[in-house]
Amino acid sequence: MMSTVESCAEVGEDPAFGWRHAPSLKTLFSLINRDGEEVRVVGGALRNSLLGAPVSDIDCATTADPTKVMHWAQEANIRALPTGLDHGTVTLIIDDRPFEVTTLRTDVETNGRHAAVAFGRDWMKDAHRRDFTMNAIYMDAQGRLYDPVGRGIEDARARHVHFIGAARKRIEEDYLRVLRFFRFFAQYGERMEEEGYRACIAAQAKLSGLSAERVGAEMAKLIQGPYAARALDAMHQGGMLTGILASVPHLSRFRRLQTLARALYLKGDLTLLLTALAVDVREDGERLARKLRLPNRTRDAMKRMAQTVRTLRSVDEALLQQLAYEHGKETACNLILLALVRRQIDPDLTELSMLFRDLALWSLPVFPLNGRDLIDCGMKPGPQLGERLSALEKAWVSSNFELRKGQLLTLAKAMR
Repeated sequence: MMSTVESCAEVGEDPAFGWRHAPSLKTLFSLINRDGEEVRVVGGALRNSLLGAPVSDIDCATTADPTKVMHWAQEANIRALPTGLDHGTVTLIIDDRPFEVTTLRTDVETNGRHAAVAFGRDWMKDAHRRDFTMNAIYMDAQGRLYDPVGRGIEDARARHVHFIGAARKRIEEDYLRVLRFFRFFAQYGERMEEEGYRACIAAQAKLSGLSAERVGAEMAKLIQGPYAARALDAMHQGGMLTGILASVPHLSRFRRLQTLARALYLKGDLTLLLTALAVDVREDGERLARKLRLPNRTRDAMKRMAQTVRTLRSVDEALLQQLAYEHGKETACNLILLALVRRQIDPDLTELSMLFRDLALWSLPVFPLNGRDLIDCGMKPGPQLGERLSALEKAWVSSNFELRKGQLLTLAKAMR
């Protein structure tokens, strides 16, 4: 028998919940709400809607076991992916939109890293095994909100990151919740539960037992939050940030970056944020990537930024265009922001905003020479030809892309 959970609110026609009328979601409700089973939306979509934030993924919880969900989906010609059958999760693809559907669960055994779960039918027990109150809200097909822990809706609206029950116990079940606590604070940033904070700081040594990939994934999400600077400050005050990053963080630099990005209506990407926070030289980027198991492309981008930014002492249209040609427009803007927060340059922000706007409209020029042009001029194929072509391209970029093909060929002949 399912336990009875009282409805706390109805969303009605609140535009923040407009996504609940999507035909794909209605199809999902029709698929599973039968034969005594029920499915409800849970977690992030509801949390974000209560805050008026955008909703991307819609996750669901159901009393039906995963094999039944798979069977019903196949009968209805709906693609079903067994993305986490051991934990009761099936991903349904409806109208090209993925929905994660997870059977209600209770924890049988936890060890701080992995949990053995049992499928159940009790919404109350399912809610109380979750991490934060704002993640334990459910909505049924009629738009009724359920709050089994009694304060999820209130905490979501107050942006209050609050553990369900005793923080220490929740953390002991999965030590990754230490980082999730700060990551949610970085995203919502209004209130941090004092008991939860103390429990996280007390448990920080347990992070060493987690995989670097899990830690890196959480940190990547954390530093991209709008209140990341506040979360990082709290972590650093608790003595845990230096160990996670394997270096002393540049918190004032990171705060300046967030402030500048908002002033210029930009959003710093992961590479820029990590470099501002913890990378001064190429070796720092190598060490940070190894510590957090970051992708090679992120590692290489951090190393390039750390090397290139050291040469910047001013900014104008020509320099910005040259950087954009060599590194791409986004990286060019990132390099200027990084030089700014490192206090290497001090441009007028209104003028800088106009430069960024003009760069967005600028079309990258095409280098007018290729290897065949040099061969036609009598140069022999081989490594030297490539080196000469590269030198000519650098000369062309240094001329602010003004050298014409004929001028470049004349320059090429003079290089013989």
